[in-house]
Amino acid sequence: MANDVLFADDYLPPRRAEPDAGVPWRVLIVDDDPEVHAVTRLALAKVRFKGRRLEMLSAYSAAQAADTLRDTPDIAIVLLDVVMETDDAGLRLVRTIRDVLANHAVRIILRTGQPGQAPEESVILNYDINDYKAKTELTTQKLFTTVVAALRAYSDIIALETSRRGLQQIIESTDRLFELRSMRQFASGVLTQLTVFLGVPANGILCAQRGAPGAGRSCCNAVHVLAGAGRFSTVVEGPITERAIDPAVSAAIDEAFHARRTVFAPDHTTLYIRGPDAQEVAAWVQTKRPLNEVDRQLVEVFASKIAISFANVCLYERLREANELLEARVTERTRALEDANAKLELLATTDALTEVWNRRHFMELAANEVRRAQRYQRPLAVLLFDLDRFKQVNDTYGHAAGDETLRVVVTRARQALRATDAIGRFGGEEFVVLLPETDLEQARVVAERVRQAIDGGPVDFDAERFPVTASIGVTAWQEGEPSVELALRRADSALYEAKQRGRNRIAVA
Repeated sequence: MANDVLFADDYLPPRRAEPDAGVPWRVLIVDDDPEVHAVTRLALAKVRFKGRRLEMLSAYSAAQAADTLRDTPDIAIVLLDVVMETDDAGLRLVRTIRDVLANHAVRIILRTGQPGQAPEESVILNYDINDYKAKTELTTQKLFTTVVAALRAYSDIIALETSRRGLQQIIESTDRLFELRSMRQFASGVLTQLTVFLGVPANGILCAQRGAPGAGRSCCNAVHVLAGAGRFSTVVEGPITERAIDPAVSAAIDEAFHARRTVFAPDHTTLYIRGPDAQEVAAWVQTKRPLNEVDRQLVEVFASKIAISFANVCLYERLREANELLEARVTERTRALEDANAKLELLATTDALTEVWNRRHFMELAANEVRRAQRYQRPLAVLLFDLDRFKQVNDTYGHAAGDETLRVVVTRARQALRATDAIGRFGGEEFVVLLPETDLEQARVVAERVRQAIDGGPVDFDAERFPVTASIGVTAWQEGEPSVELALRRADSALYEAKQRGRNRIAVA
């Protein structure tokens, strides 16, 4: 199709190129005539809307256009021909865009060279398009007007959708105030809504000042980040530092906290929000333009409304912190009680000096072992040993040396016993050992091993060295005996025999 057909009866003076101010608007030309693409690109080459140029994309069939729209969701306008690979290819593409791709934001301008093939009234009523133009009437001026009007509508739709998402985020955050990170979700929603409300990119950072009123107002370390957006989206929660935040931004936030009011500047706004008990929040937003009086008044109203929600979040955080403190105290108290019970149980069952079982608990263990031996007809043996000449140690070196001797003897005896054997202190320097699953001959071997271990070397105490030995009586529990008492008597007799035979030896009964 020739130029004089598409733009023949109109002349538009050349527009002076303006500098770009952002991401270009994407316009998709869908037509099977390459010359239509070339003429459209030429006619719209210098168009600027809101300081942004146009980026032209081309598709030469409905199928190619569908793929492009699927891969490029931010296309603002589709300049669509009707007749391409089929007589209704363009109309079918409209259905695909709206119903299959669910893209209701893109503005679709139908351009047809055969109006009779797709009558305007029928198409407007039955298809979700935004404009209908016959190519024969579409001059350069009309194309410019149509595209700018479509861009304005698309921009408003995107702004409304962004605003809806921001409001939804605030609502969701308010509904989840009792979740752990509700403060950050709320802060992020405030940022989104504020930037949409002001019609600026999301280049803001929301901060909260902690501590008492007036404390550290001149120090950025007193200000903590809650959430960030745009170029601040990677800033994590925590104190502001000059490495993470521009000094100028920190200064603007500090100024709002110091003045306790919203601060308006030519290229940014710092929203000040005051909560209960002097809790404060500041939202810094890069506007790149001064706000007019109406915008400023609306910002103040916005801040007063947000303050109510912020107060609720602050109260929730205090409740959560109080609960955490209470839980910590309960946990600490419970642990202290458990430790106290454990210590009481230890004192009730063990000998404080040697940390072996005391006599009462040992007898309880022995009763259990006797019942097990009776039930399963298993052997059970008993050792009773007494330190030789222990009184002489106390008299010569003192009771502290005697105590150390008892501890050394227990350590050495345990090294010669098995994990299943039980050792207890019967009193003074006398100890008893219970040997489960052990007959008399095996018990004699264990007793000899214990005797040698105790006689393993002198005891070192306070620069003194003195020998230590023990005499051991060995016996076995006999079937039919109701308790270990009779076995202990036999072991005591054997111990006396070992003493009489010269000490530091074992005797079997």
